[in-house]
Amino acid sequence: MTTRPSRTSAAHRAPLAGVALVAVTALSACGNPFDASELDGASPAGTPQFGEIRDGVFSAMLAADSVTISGEVQAGDADLDALFDGVDDDAVGDLQITGAVDGTNSEMSFTAGGNSFTQRAVEGEEYFRGEDFAALLISELDEDIAEAVDESFIEETVADAWVQFTDGGDGSVFSAADVITTWQQELDGEELGSMSAVTEDREGSPVWVYRADEGDTEFVVAAEGEPYLLEVREGESFYQFSDWNESPTPEAPESIITLDEIFAAIAEDQGWPTEEITENNDDSEDGESAGDDSTTTT
Repeated sequence: MTTRPSRTSAAHRAPLAGVALVAVTALSACGNPFDASELDGASPAGTPQFGEIRDGVFSAMLAADSVTISGEVQAGDADLDALFDGVDDDAVGDLQITGAVDGTNSEMSFTAGGNSFTQRAVEGEEYFRGEDFAALLISELDEDIAEAVDESFIEETVADAWVQFTDGGDGSVFSAADVITTWQQELDGEELGSMSAVTEDREGSPVWVYRADEGDTEFVVAAEGEPYLLEVREGESFYQFSDWNESPTPEAPESIITLDEIFAAIAEDQGWPTEEITENNDDSEDGESAGDDSTTTT
């Protein structure tokens, strides 16, 4: 699946003072995760082929108010290796999304290969967990500034706080809608529409299970009520969808620090004029604008 670019370039979710705010665009599975020619058996009478419910499945999910998605995602499959320095494409990370389907009033976190990123959107404002942001900032500071600034000072400055971003953003994070839309695109086509299912009981509720690759791939849909997607299992990746219309939405953090306040604290600690920090930051942004569209940070 794909992820959305860093916040430091003008890509996807807008730049913020030359510091990468990592988010994800639509997790997309590599290639076609379902091969209809390798399905395990045929559907019993009354159990629909996937093509018969496909439109209803994705329409219902995109119309839902909220959902929780928990998953194990291979970095290469999610293009996370291209976005997060130091993440190997074979690394399997933990993904969690809670809250509004459209990404507003929601939270996203991803952890893999020693990297951790948590973003939150509340009432049109975006926040990035401080300890994660500190690691990003330290790794991407201008070389001259990095040599002078004590890493522990940055860590202490943002400790137990959330970095608030107010300009250029749209007040949302990587969303369940991104995931759903990508699967909608991946599971299109006549061959996939002919997938057959078996009815099973999962946690006391009937579900339709579409299997492929001798059972290594599963696509689970609720057989009662709205035909929500409940699970996807393919290769090293696994996604579980729960709390449809009942997923908790996050609250605004109590402890907040802005990007300007972080840079001002660094300048004061070093005895630098604030303008020096701003000038270096602007130069970094200009350099990114002149380069390619790859994800970069300050």
